[in-house]
Amino acid sequence: MTDRPQSLWPTFLIVLMLVFLAGCGGSSGSSQTPGKLACSAKSGRVCSVLFVGDSYTHGRYVPVRPFNAMTPGEPWEAPQVIDENYGQTGARAELEPGPWGGIPGIFSELAQQMKLNYEVHIEAISATSLEKNYQVASDVIAQADWQAIVLQELSTKPLPRSLTMSPHSDPPGFWASVETIEQAVHAVAPAASVYLYETWPSGDLAHQLAGDTTQPGFHEEYLKALGDLGDANLASYECAAQRDGNVAGVAPVGEAWRRVWNEGLANPDPYQSSPLPLLWYGINAVNDPPISKPDYHHPGVNGAYLSGLVLFVQMTGADVRKLGASEQAAVQLGIPGALAARMQQDAWLAVKRLRRTTAGKGSDPCALLQATQ
Repeated sequence: MTDRPQSLWPTFLIVLMLVFLAGCGGSSGSSQTPGKLACSAKSGRVCSVLFVGDSYTHGRYVPVRPFNAMTPGEPWEAPQVIDENYGQTGARAELEPGPWGGIPGIFSELAQQMKLNYEVHIEAISATSLEKNYQVASDVIAQADWQAIVLQELSTKPLPRSLTMSPHSDPPGFWASVETIEQAVHAVAPAASVYLYETWPSGDLAHQLAGDTTQPGFHEEYLKALGDLGDANLASYECAAQRDGNVAGVAPVGEAWRRVWNEGLANPDPYQSSPLPLLWYGINAVNDPPISKPDYHHPGVNGAYLSGLVLFVQMTGADVRKLGASEQAAVQLGIPGALAARMQQDAWLAVKRLRRTTAGKGSDPCALLQATQ
């Protein structure tokens, strides 16, 4: 009668050890996501996550940029975001007034409402590549304390130069930066989860590729360019993850933006009159920093909110659809409840890979990207 319990005991110990070792971030390259177990309010553990990127991460404009930013010198309290570059000089000096919270601040707000314990940090430098971020802030990025790290590349760098005609476009350079940072992080934090933040296509760049707005057929050319940019960007991010092999996941933010456009919730073509809201910043009554023309490049409140939702679903697995129209980040940012609820749905669907594009799905994303070069 004692043989059976004794034979099960080692198995029980192994399972218990695996649960413990999963920690807040899971094993590198695994499907374990932070927050499912160790970051819950019941566990009492706090998971530290660092967002690395540029103005697509901090948002550039008010009210996104300072959203949930922590006042320097005050004790940290969730959902405040710790700005690693605040007060820095030289390459890490902040061009827009800080401290910054940005899209990480939206993530943090969602975590608090879903009863997940996250201490959220941001290391972002405007108009800066991952390579440059790592060069000047490797001491911040490659720390043993992180349970998760999110990497966002300079917007044009993942795209093929044949598409953008930009000297900043360099997919192999982007892939190399991901590998460099992933290896550095896992050298000091083997259990940390590294995520890639796939961003949206720029309306400004699509306009540049489509030509003169006054010419017949501009709208069709613009939408085609927007789609081409989205396909190439998604393929490049998924190629980076595939080549590296130790990336926990790609947060398909750009894909969620396209779902919202395709469902008629937002206007994808700001050069054509529409009553629909924009996901980009556009132009508002109050601009900080001031802009002299509409900005169809950076996220507005709607685009930033959608981005935060996608990142949160990808990293935690939490069902944001339960938050509904009264979700507090949307309330604070002035987003109508009905729109917030629809974006929660689209964020969930984008992460679950119910995509509106075949980019990176059912084919080799690296081969798909190389075909456009």
